[in-house]
Amino acid sequence: MRGLRSYTQVQQMPTKHPRIAVTKDAELAAALASVRGQFEGAPEARIVRDLAILGAEALTADEARRQELTERLIAWSTSPDGIDREALRTVRETAWRC
Repeated sequence: MRGLRSYTQVQQMPTKHPRIAVTKDAELAAALASVRGQFEGAPEARIVRDLAILGAEALTADEARRQELTERLIAWSTSPDGIDREALRTVRETAWRC
């Protein structure tokens, strides 16, 4: 097909990173609307990117904190001076005494 030509110019992509598609459903639209003012006119794609990064950081921090608290609870509950074991053993008998 010698006679066919493409007149579309190939432009360089603004990034070499792969893109992902995100559907802007009602929940996402509401979430974007609720934070739009905090992103000073940034495009929605940038807001979604920044929120994804912030969300990942928050989840990672929450998990680290949860792990830290679990370790502290384990240390406290297994140390000889952490819990009054006699009080725990007799709590049912002594809990309602005044």
